[in-house]
This record gives sequence, structure tokens and C-alpha cells, in this order.
Amino acid sequence: MFLKSIRKFNSCFQMTSFGATEIVSNASSNGQIFNSTFKIKGQVYHKVGSLLPMPNTTPKFLQIYFMGGDDNNRVDTRCSFTNLSSISARRIVYELDALLNEHNVLLNSFKSHMHELTSDNYAIVINPDKTPSGEHVRRFNAPVMNDVAEIVVGDRTSTREIVIRRRNNNLEFISDIHRSYDALQYPLIFWKGQDGYCINIKQRDPITGNETNKKVSSMDFYSYRLMVRRNEDNLILRCRELFQQFIVDMYAKVENERLRYLRHNQKKLRAEEYIHLRDAIMSDVNSADIGNNVILPSSYVGSPRHMQEYIQDAMTFVREYGRPCLFITFTCNPKWEEITCLLLPGQNATHRHDITARVFKQKLKSLMNLITKMDVFGSTRCWMYSVEWQKRGLPHAHILIWLVDKIRPEDIDSLISAEIPDPSRDQLLFDIVTTNMIHGPCGALNSLSPCMAEGKCTKRFPKQFTNETITNVDGYPIYRTRNTENGGHSYTHKNNQDSFIDIDNRWVVPYSPLLTKTFNAHINVEFCSSVKSIKYICKYINKGSDMAVFNIQNTEVNTAGSITNDEITGYQIGRYISSNEAVWRIFGFQIHERYPAVVHLAVHLENGQRVFFLRKMQLNVLQIHREQH
Repeated sequence: MFLKSIRKFNSCFQMTSFGATEIVSNASSNGQIFNSTFKIKGQVYHKVGSLLPMPNTTPKFLQIYFMGGDDNNRVDTRCSFTNLSSISARRIVYELDALLNEHNVLLNSFKSHMHELTSDNYAIVINPDKTPSGEHVRRFNAPVMNDVAEIVVGDRTSTREIVIRRRNNNLEFISDIHRSYDALQYPLIFWKGQDGYCINIKQRDPITGNETNKKVSSMDFYSYRLMVRRNEDNLILRCRELFQQFIVDMYAKVENERLRYLRHNQKKLRAEEYIHLRDAIMSDVNSADIGNNVILPSSYVGSPRHMQEYIQDAMTFVREYGRPCLFITFTCNPKWEEITCLLLPGQNATHRHDITARVFKQKLKSLMNLITKMDVFGSTRCWMYSVEWQKRGLPHAHILIWLVDKIRPEDIDSLISAEIPDPSRDQLLFDIVTTNMIHGPCGALNSLSPCMAEGKCTKRFPKQFTNETITNVDGYPIYRTRNTENGGHSYTHKNNQDSFIDIDNRWVVPYSPLLTKTFNAHINVEFCSSVKSIKYICKYINKGSDMAVFNIQNTEVNTAGSITNDEITGYQIGRYISSNEAVWRIFGFQIHERYPAVVHLAVHLENGQRVFFLRKMQLNVLQIHREQH
């Protein structure tokens, strides 16, 4: 019960509130465990309130720890706050309450200073950089109680400090680079109040063990924390749905660290087209307005400019080498032995996105080696792929392959099949195809299938029977799909309603027998038969993860120095982050890869080239121009 409701139990004891523009928690449904994931949209933030509630209000979050009365009062409030009403749930809450009150250093520090808060003008401040004496900042031990916090009077202006008032009605935002950011939100993971990431952690030389001048990035810090080590029990990896929330929260922190760097360096390095800069100088406009947009550059993975560049790269391959030969979609199989053998007792693949990410990365590497180095389809001229995560949660890769020798229409049936294998000839392939390569079923057989829209299957299943592969159509060819009377096969399938239905070749997703049998996964292989479909495919594989469309613009007119277009804020508000993608990105795995590399040439009109300039350089040019006139 505890692990199944661990996010609720953590909510009972969290000292800060967790917020985002939208929180999406897709629980498992219809037996499809791959749908279980945690996703947020927009910016993530934590807020903290005062130690004591306002008069005649119910205590929440940190305030519950300072309630009067006996322990049962706190337990009642926590259980009512999260709808945990069973006897077993109350017992768990009671025991956790006792554990945290005894061992959590942050709580003990707050309580030890409570008597010093003689008025509501006093506050407890947790310094973001202070570490226990005698301890190295790289260590993850809980801090010593006396070194945790200090008492201040009046207002504090530092945005990195955590300021907790004695009593007021305001909620304070917490900086995501504060060392106590994690422990305040996830007390069941960091039950001793252990420090999280802060910006002053130094790297160590792996040979000498000495400190270096380089600092540890947040991505490296949390990648380190997600590793399994011999003779160490990593509590984070046991927390199931809470683990999913944690990694989304921490990857949002990683992204924010990178975006902060880009935002803070906009003032030093600004971009503008040359003709606009020249015209601005010649017309004596306010120099502060030149290049004043906040730009999210193409070097940032996942940005609109980055995705657009990859689309153009794909079209460059098409222009140079013609249409691609194969379009492959490779989806992670949560039942791979490499995944299941690493799960802890009681876990399934949805509880360990760290394992699925690392295994899928290795499988994808093996698949690309099989195609591009072992030449199972022939010698490869170029290739590209994109990894993404959408509604189903599991990672999947979209791959485009260009071959030196184009696939002839008469060779398609020897490479790609859209039929159920003969079990008497290849039982293993039959089992893999019937498990992984059958669509739905949907339509009249299952109107609730995710592919259904307005009563029709968006993937156009079931297909029509045909005895021969047809290639003279737009898009993909119509593969050979024979009925049982003409040599096709079928089998009996038990659907979610516990009824049995006959599945024939009309429901088979096109596949390569070689790849499907090798990797035991859903691998959709399509022959690219039409030039008309190429641009769509190139856009499709480079579209990236889910994003909402936002345009953040300045609403004030003629405001000197105002930001007219903030691309970074627009990206943060519109992004979606799922727990599956968060793990992949924390580990530093590539989202896109291609071969060969594409060199970008700056094509522009006369005087339309993009120039980069420092503010000081621009002011010097402006001063010289004014002196000459």
C-alpha cells in the first residue's frame, strides 16, 4: 500500500508545495502499464509558507509539523489533507511522522529556533551556500543542526536564500539551486534532510581524489545520484511514482540552469541582422533597443531553431542523395530481459525509467550498427534518427536510412512483411509478431483504442486484403496482405473484454523479419516509395517532444529597453517534460544523431548577414558616427 500511494504519503510530509503550469499523471489503464508516467507542462516551482498558520486557518505543509496537541492531531490533519483514511494508512503516517520528527535535521533546526521567533517580523533563513564545518561540499550527508539556519529580523532580498516567516499569509518561491530544495519537497527520500545540488560543488580528480577548479553541473550531480552502486542501497530508485516526479523536477532544474546561462549572457552577446544594426546606428535610435530580443539559440537541444535546423539537414540529405529508402520506428520493449532482470522485487518497467532508458540506448546503438555497419539491407550512404516520448511513455526512435543501392519494388517482399508468420515454420517469429506487431485491434472491436478519432482509426486499420505489394501510390506502398484462402495466416486473440477474436493479416504493422526477430520489439519498417512523402517524414522525425504553442511579447509600446520577444520564457511555458524523457536527458543521451555531418552555410541577402556584437562595441561605433556628423 505504501509504495502504491507513495506520492500521497510524500504529500503528507512535504514542507513545500510543488507546482507547474499543468501536472499530468497518466496512471495505468486497461492493463497498459506503459502509459504510467509523470508529466508536467510549463515552469516548475516550489513554494514555502510560514511556520505557523494564520488565525482560523487549517495548517498545511510545513505548518503541520508545528501544530499543538498530541501526535494524533498531526496524523488526522495529514490524512485528511491527502484522503488517506484507512487504518493501515494512518499507521504508516504515524510512524513516518515519528521518524521525521526525530531524525530530520531541517525540522530539528526549525524547532530549535522556534523559541527565538518572538514576533511575526522574525524569520528563519537557510543559507544556500553554508556547509557543515569539516565536511566537503561534495558529500551528501545531512548537515549539522546548528549549521542549517539562522534567525533574521525584517526583510531579506537574496533570491537564493530560503526565508521562512513565523506567521504570514504569503508563499515564497524557493530557488532551484538551493541545497535544501530537494529535502524540503521530498522528505520521504531525503528523510534526514540531506543536501541536494548547489552551485559550489567542485569536481574531484578520479585518480588523486583532489578538488579541481571545475564545478559539478546539475546534470552530472543527478546522473550520479541515479546510479546503482555495489553495497549501496539507492532509496531514490525504490520510490516508484515518487521517483517519476523527482526526476521530472530535477530535469526541470537542469534545464533552468542552462536557460539561466543563456538569459544572463544575452546582455553581453547580442545578435542582430547587419542591415538592422546599420540602420539603427544611422538613425540615432536608442542603442539599448538594438538586439534586445531574448533569443533561444539553435545550439539549445529541443528549441524551435534547433528542430528547424534538423529538418533542413534532413532535406539536405534528400537534395544530395534523393529520397530515403527506409523509414523505421523502433520502440522500447518493457519486457526485454535486460530490463526485467534489473528490477527490484515488486517493480515493473514503469517504476524504473532509468533502466529502460539505458537499455533502450544500447539496443538503439546495436540496431544502428546492424544497419549501417553490418549492412543487413545493403551498404548505407547516410542516416539520421530522432528519439522521442509521447503519449505511450516508452522511448522510441524514428530512423531514416539512405542506401547506396536503392531497394527495387520487386525486392520489398523479401525485406518487409505485413503478414503473420507461419508458426509451423518459425514459431519464435510468430510469437514476437503476434505480441509486438499487431495493431489494436480497434474500430468495432475496441472503440476505446487510443488510435480512434471520430469513430475511425487514424492509422487506417484494418487494411484491405491484397495478394501483391503495390508501389504506385503516394506515401507508403500497399504491402502484400493475403487472406487465409490465399496463403495468409490468422490466430485467436483474447481482448480486454475477455472475449476471443480472430486476428488476420489486416492488423499487422509492416516489419522486417530479421530486425523483429533480432530485437524482440515493435519495429515498424516502411519502404519510402514517393517523393511527396519525404518532406512530411523529414519533419515528422525531427518534430521533437510535445510542446504547446506560446508567443510571449511585450504589451507596452515605446518602452525603452523593453523585451519585445522572450523566446526563453515562451519555451519554458510551452514545454512538456515527462519522466521518461527526463531520465534520458539527465543521463546526457543524444536526442538526434545523423551521418554524415551537415555544415551550415549562412545564406542571406546583401547586408542581411547576422552579426554578433558586444554592447561596448556597438556604443563605440555609435559614438564615432555621431562625432563624424
